[in-house]
Amino acid sequence: MTKIATCAFPPTYDVDKSLELHLSYIDEAADNGADLVVFPETSLQGYPPNFIVGDPEGAIRQMFDVAEPVPGGSSVEAIAAKAMDRGIHVIYGLTEAGDRPGIVYNTMVLTGPQGLIGTFRKVHVPIPEQMVWRPGNDWPVFDTPFGRIGMLICYDKSFPESCRELALRGADIFVMSTAWPMMPGHGEGMDNMWVRQYDAFERVRAMENGRWFVSSNFIGELGGFQFFGMSQIVSPMGEVVVTTGIDTVGLVYGDIDVFAGMAAARAALQGPFLIRDRRPDTYLALRGDIPTAVDG
Repeated sequence: MTKIATCAFPPTYDVDKSLELHLSYIDEAADNGADLVVFPETSLQGYPPNFIVGDPEGAIRQMFDVAEPVPGGSSVEAIAAKAMDRGIHVIYGLTEAGDRPGIVYNTMVLTGPQGLIGTFRKVHVPIPEQMVWRPGNDWPVFDTPFGRIGMLICYDKSFPESCRELALRGADIFVMSTAWPMMPGHGEGMDNMWVRQYDAFERVRAMENGRWFVSSNFIGELGGFQFFGMSQIVSPMGEVVVTTGIDTVGLVYGDIDVFAGMAAARAALQGPFLIRDRRPDTYLALRGDIPTAVDG
């Protein structure tokens, strides 16, 4: 059995306070026997303010000022040291300083008992975010003692190709860090359109690939956004094993059998058969061999 903790994290632009929260939650997760603890997108420095109601120039400058290299950033090294000390795997998000000045990425970091394991840079970067971050261009999968992890960030989960690519590369567990807010004017609580969309995407991505899906989201207000938490673990059958819901701050835990869960999905004719019975030779528009009729 593997114990996974996922966090509905109260966001802040105070990096020192955020780091303290990360270290405290890592201790809490380790004290409760977790093998992995997951935090949201840009959990270290906070998600940029809403450009519609804020100051784009100031927000961009803020993100560049707090960007950290991986490895080498002071907060990055502090979290790695804590993970090594407590013998736990940790996934968190940050604005990563690139190798060249003026280039930053929206990045997830996987670190563990042996130190830094790897990173993932957000691939699908929507237009407002392109004012800050460059997109990544790869879907790495990382070995851990409890299974192979593939990571994705927020908007990435809106695309079925993201998780399908990770599954084809051998991922057993999809881990998504996100800063996913309520959609103003489109329902309250669990009836909000973006809450329903958030949950539906996770269940379907898990089911259509026969893989586990772990998510971590902010909860609370930051930069003009109202984030709703709902950090959760979804089984390969599309069942929510555990969730913070939209009201709980902090960690929830799920004890899962990674490979038994995948086997159950396979026995129920889930994800593996949808992978096996694909017909890539017929997907001409997806391959770019014929013009597409829809252009966003």
